[in-house]
Amino acid sequence: MYSDRIRDFSQSYSPADLITRFDAHFDVPLRHEYAIGLLRMQGAFAAEAPAAERVGAHWCDIVRSDVEYALLDGLRLIELSRGDAERLLAGCRDGTVPHDDEFSPYAAARWQDGAGRIHYRLGNFAQARIHFETAERLASDRGLWWCLPDIRGNLYRADLEERRQTAAPEVVQERLDAMLDQWRRTLDDAEALHDPEEILRRAGSDEATAREREFLRGLSNLRHNVAVGEKEKGRAEESERASLASSRISETLGDWYRIGQALNHRAQLDPSRAPGLYRQLLDGKWRRGRQMARQHLARLKGGVQGASELHDLLRELAEGAADGRSAGMDIEIHAYTVRLFASLVGALDPARAEAEGWSDRYAALAAEVPVQRQAMADSIRRVVALPAYKRAYASAVRPNYLERVARLLDGKDEPGLRPPERLEEALGLTEESSARELLDLMSASALPFLDSPPPPLPGTVPLPSGPVRGGGSRRVALRESGGGAEFVEAMERRQREFEEQFLRRPLETAPHDPEIAHRMRMYTVNHPDTCIVRYFAHGPAGAVRIGAFVVRGGRLGCVPDLCGMDGLRALAEGLPVERAPSRPECERIWELLVAPLWGDITADELPGHLVMIPTDDVFTVPLHLAVPPGDAGMGTPLGARVPLSHSVSATAFVTRGRHLLKRQPVEPDDDLAAVIVARDGVSGREVVGTGWPAGRTLIVGDMPDGLEPEVRRLDPDWRALAAVSAVKPEFFVYAGHGTYDRSYGQTGPSLEFGGDRLTQYDLALRLRLPRNKLTVLGACLAGQGEQTGGGDVVGFLRSLTASGAGAVGVPLWSVRDQAIADTVRVLLRASRTALDAGGAGFDVVETLHAEYREIARRPLDFASMVEFMPISLYL
Repeated sequence: MYSDRIRDFSQSYSPADLITRFDAHFDVPLRHEYAIGLLRMQGAFAAEAPAAERVGAHWCDIVRSDVEYALLDGLRLIELSRGDAERLLAGCRDGTVPHDDEFSPYAAARWQDGAGRIHYRLGNFAQARIHFETAERLASDRGLWWCLPDIRGNLYRADLEERRQTAAPEVVQERLDAMLDQWRRTLDDAEALHDPEEILRRAGSDEATAREREFLRGLSNLRHNVAVGEKEKGRAEESERASLASSRISETLGDWYRIGQALNHRAQLDPSRAPGLYRQLLDGKWRRGRQMARQHLARLKGGVQGASELHDLLRELAEGAADGRSAGMDIEIHAYTVRLFASLVGALDPARAEAEGWSDRYAALAAEVPVQRQAMADSIRRVVALPAYKRAYASAVRPNYLERVARLLDGKDEPGLRPPERLEEALGLTEESSARELLDLMSASALPFLDSPPPPLPGTVPLPSGPVRGGGSRRVALRESGGGAEFVEAMERRQREFEEQFLRRPLETAPHDPEIAHRMRMYTVNHPDTCIVRYFAHGPAGAVRIGAFVVRGGRLGCVPDLCGMDGLRALAEGLPVERAPSRPECERIWELLVAPLWGDITADELPGHLVMIPTDDVFTVPLHLAVPPGDAGMGTPLGARVPLSHSVSATAFVTRGRHLLKRQPVEPDDDLAAVIVARDGVSGREVVGTGWPAGRTLIVGDMPDGLEPEVRRLDPDWRALAAVSAVKPEFFVYAGHGTYDRSYGQTGPSLEFGGDRLTQYDLALRLRLPRNKLTVLGACLAGQGEQTGGGDVVGFLRSLTASGAGAVGVPLWSVRDQAIADTVRVLLRASRTALDAGGAGFDVVETLHAEYREIARRPLDFASMVEFMPISLYL
């Protein structure tokens, strides 16, 4: 039969041969589906296939995902084949795979390289570097000379981009110089071993072997990276020469993917030749390159013709991504097209359109601008792979929101709207663009729950017990970040574990409430003593300003210009972490973020509850310590002036019910769980003398003096954390040490825990608090966390909220043990007092306010007073 003949044909090619030839004979001509189809017919992806064949087959498909920018597919392929790849790698390292076997290490190294490429595209540069390093080490150890140039080029590039995320500009420039030297040395070493000119001559007539062609392709990759580096250094001529050298190899091989990269690079170097170069790119076989060429050629045409061509491209992008995922993942193409389209339409002259008779066409294009911007935002919202979502959202979506909010406030967008309607629209856009990732996590019916422990983080050792100390000692930050690169790699593994759960169990995206401004007004009408302040960012890139909406008594007001983003960042970064802010620093917080709003907040009388919703770096500012300059006496911080809380978004507070956490019923069977690391200035006395019965108390870690011996205690390990989740504690406390290193970005925060550390990812996946009413992280810097590009906060606050935590108290500096212990003890004791009074309600906001007000009345100097106001409270 015909199908039998097809089967017999496919069997004439071995999987190993297809995989080793894939780079040279299937990736180069962009015919990935030929090899992948044959590999599927031969069962190379099946569980019963040899491990090296499975790993190699998945690498081929990962390469296809990378070239087509189907990055979500690539992540899923990595996840599907990770176990096989890690076992094959281990076998290559421990000698299980014989040294005369070249195919197995090749498949293992190339899989690591492919995984690195996907993570590089997603902006996970540290994770990409780890994969590339693994690939380079294995290829070097096993003598895989033909793929080493390509892998090394990728490794050096990922290392540079990782430095960009964490290092100062001068360090990045030093690394760029070193990277260029490394690339050149790699080229020299490779060319000393194998004559590229001779191979290139034979490659043009197909006489070169697959290995030699793969080797040449690696040299082309190296030269392209040199060209990019030279361009960044401002050396256009050197960049052009390197790009031409790369093109020469690629053209000989017929490598349209790399040819397209070089054409696009050279067009950016020399605008005078750009039209011709982009037309060459348009004629190529690389689909994404053709889309890039169409973008730029339309840009160069301009006018109604260019705008119309971009609109056609946007329609094709939408048609090619019916479920929104492809457009979302290839956000660079989609977002850039939207920005160009909006720019060209904005440059059109409506008077000229009327005079020349194409006003209808102009009106149709102008009407499409907001539609296309929203379509882009919606496509991103449907992307569930968190690293891609964050990167794409920051670079492509939020800037559009910030500009549109600014235009609404200026009256430039929707000119027919009345001023109150424009304010409501702007507030709605602010909410639509903010806290989206956290709201997605909160909307999940249940986050994945993992109880299997991860490997310990480097630099952690089992903690000795006691002696229990405290008093004036600070819960200082851990001085060591961990184990350097090894620590970063381990933290990346835990982040990856977190993100991969949502590849297996995609999140449903949380719908935006378009009437959120109206609902906020309705809320404050029904709660007339509540005032909600919603900070927001707005404006074009490079000139972003911070403003605030104020909602009280059903009235919506706005102060659009509190400060510039640079001014906010200077304030946030200038605040100390080793102590509470000083009087001048607290006055600066008031002047910048409170004083311009105070008239709207008070509205002739102090509110009974002030809710402040931060954005961007406002998350790291202790707003509750703000004091007016020149205030009589010692000055009263904001948290002692009014009952104050924070929230992650107005949507979470009003429509997701977080406002219900202010006043909650208490029950006799409420449980208290506490993780206590009582050493180096931590006493753990938060849980002592609170009136909590021994039978409803669980201690993980050290037992502080003063607790009843009947209290249940567990050693601090992963089983104990699972036991805490099983209890479903209504009140949860961590008393110990935290650390936050800005150089590690959002992977930085961690808490000491037995012989390991708790990361934000562990709290999200290994802790469940479904009935929780109050959680306090009594560790220094626990409230610190890197902001996302969407203006939201990550770190422990996000993880705890997603895990079901109720009201959350976190400090922003290295707090005094006595201060945090006294504060938490007041809150826990008040919950039991409320129970004795009938359990009608424990008001955490009022309780904390009363404590802070009492402290403000004590005869303390200002520094001591604010030290005893250690936590910011989030509902």
